[in-house]
Amino acid sequence: LTTIATGERQGSVTAAVMPTVSCSLARIKAVSSNVGSVFIGIAGVTKVNGTTDATSGLELSASEETGWMPTDNLNRFYLICDNAGDDVTYMTMT
Repeated sequence: LTTIATGERQGSVTAAVMPTVSCSLARIKAVSSNVGSVFIGIAGVTKVNGTTDATSGLELSASEETGWMPTDNLNRFYLICDNAGDDVTYMTMT
């Protein structure tokens, strides 16, 4: 039996954790109406700023998505956005 969950995470201009959802696979997509980019990463994720560091997130422009990522929980991922109104949606599978 496959369990599928979907939802939305409101954008944040500071690093914010994704919802707690147990899963085996997760996919995150930037909403098509976003004005700026969203960045997906680990706790303390930062926006790309042109310097070499280990905290910059994976950049998603409007309508871009991560593809399926193996994980045990969606809350392993954090996001930070160019604008508070730049949201993401997600789908998980167990």
